[in-house]
Amino acid sequence: MGYGIGLAGLDSTAQAIDVVSNDIANAQTVGFKSAQFVFADMYFKANDAQAKDRVGMGSQQQAIRRDQSYGTLQTTQNPLDLAITGPGMFMLAKNVIGTVPTESPSKFEYTRNGQFGTDSQNRIVNQSGLLLVGYPADTAGNIISGAKSTMVLDPEPLPSQPTINSKLELNLDTRNPPMDIRFDPTNSITYSQATSQTIYDQNGNGHILSLYYKRVSSQPLTLTLQTSGAYNFLPTQPLPTQTDATKYDISSGRPLNEQMGVIASTYKGEDSKYKVASVTANGATYVKKTLVDPTNLPINSEQVSIVGAQKTLTGGTLGEVGSTYDLRLADGTHIPIKQTVKYVAPVTANPSANPPVVAVTEVLEKFEATTDRFEVYATIDGNKVGHNPDTGMDGDVAFKKSSDGSLNTQQMSIGTMAFLGGQNIDTLAKGADGKPANFATSSFKLNALSASPVAAYGRTNQNGIMQFTISSDATSALTAPTQTYANSQDGHTVSNLSGYSIDGSGKLLATYDNGVQAVKGQLILAQFNNLDGLMPNGSNTFAATAASGDPILSAPGTGLLGQVRSKSLEASNVDLTAELVQLMVLQRQYSATSQALKLQAATIVDDAINMSR
Repeated sequence: MGYGIGLAGLDSTAQAIDVVSNDIANAQTVGFKSAQFVFADMYFKANDAQAKDRVGMGSQQQAIRRDQSYGTLQTTQNPLDLAITGPGMFMLAKNVIGTVPTESPSKFEYTRNGQFGTDSQNRIVNQSGLLLVGYPADTAGNIISGAKSTMVLDPEPLPSQPTINSKLELNLDTRNPPMDIRFDPTNSITYSQATSQTIYDQNGNGHILSLYYKRVSSQPLTLTLQTSGAYNFLPTQPLPTQTDATKYDISSGRPLNEQMGVIASTYKGEDSKYKVASVTANGATYVKKTLVDPTNLPINSEQVSIVGAQKTLTGGTLGEVGSTYDLRLADGTHIPIKQTVKYVAPVTANPSANPPVVAVTEVLEKFEATTDRFEVYATIDGNKVGHNPDTGMDGDVAFKKSSDGSLNTQQMSIGTMAFLGGQNIDTLAKGADGKPANFATSSFKLNALSASPVAAYGRTNQNGIMQFTISSDATSALTAPTQTYANSQDGHTVSNLSGYSIDGSGKLLATYDNGVQAVKGQLILAQFNNLDGLMPNGSNTFAATAASGDPILSAPGTGLLGQVRSKSLEASNVDLTAELVQLMVLQRQYSATSQALKLQAATIVDDAINMSR
């Protein structure tokens, strides 16, 4: 029996030495996890299995445990070298049908080794040719997480995209005074400020969109205090009624040197809705466009409600007409206001009403705030552009200079913007999330259809067709120099691929020579409840087993999974010093066990010799 004990001890110790030797051999293997040989004792149970003084039968292998601690990250220059900064493993496939990986005839494999490259079909593969698996993306770059796909570095150029949405936001300097001069895009003294942007038509041709801002008269905006404490106002409030026909259009109240009969015309894109009328003056007929309908009411009568504002008396008597206040909005904006109405409305009690009406006195207060206003004009490639040239609603309008009464025609503006306390009144009211309340926006809807005659609106060079919306929500009007907050649009010309990268969330990003990035897919990371239950396949990969459980799949950075770092690799977590110490211990154990075996062997030989005597 002693001979068998020695053999078992040598066998298990030799296996433990193999494990340590394997760790040392893989000290430079990317993503390798060091292993620990787990010894287990053996007892002979054939005779009297319940005896407490049973003699052991040596040692055996119980398990080989892997140290799942993370190795250090090492920087490389290959964008397809990937490291996982947390739990999770890359998912690999041997077989695909098209771009869809399949588990038949072999299952998926998993690895922490992120040394990837490409094959002849530009698919991302590891050094053994296994295909990296991820989630595909649709043409808009949205990840389809319910499917699996190989990750491919598609070399195709990015098709052209016409401009659909543009954003131009800046500060309009209110130190520029109102202008009593006919607008001319070729004369910089006829407008206060200007900005430009390159936009693209349906053929991918670039065009220069220019916006011009001309400061016009300041006008009073009425704010009504509600019983709830909110202040309501109408962005498209008509201008005050006027009686001087030499300076004002009596029907709309607009100054004759301006185009809009309302405070602002851009609330939720209302600038695109014009009423056309003809006006005869001095023997000439002019086209007049206004946002006022035949009943002289604004087309958009939606009220904006400001909540959380507090007023502080700055002059006069609290609650009396003519008193002035500082209205501080929730975001800290200060607006000077003047009380214009104090109306007390008694409500008669009516117990029989459903629900019953209780006798109260409602107080309706109105205030006036002064708005700064700017007319906005647009050209594309230097040509006039308006709202919709196909309907014939774009054209020059009448302009009468206030200072000398001279009459002329002027390019039609695309709208008038108004500001309170430097902020755009269209987006002045904010929700709890800090965004404009009630889906408010300040926007211009423009069309350039290229079929127009040379002198008409909407003509573009190269016969381009563009129908797009300009948003200007964050545009301000402060006593400060011009500052551009945003200048962007979503169109582009045909662009060639310049490179690929993978971000922290595992998204495969294609970058094109125009600077546009497109999402082409996203890596899948797998996690297992029992990592020690994975079966090693060699070549740095593992396969799932019943002991490991099925993989839990998700994208990097979600749940408990780590993120992905590009141009990095996870080094082996083998501690060479500890492994060498362990190797020396096992060598001494092996020597000691061999001595016991030698003694048992000598005893057997002696016994055999003595038996023959």
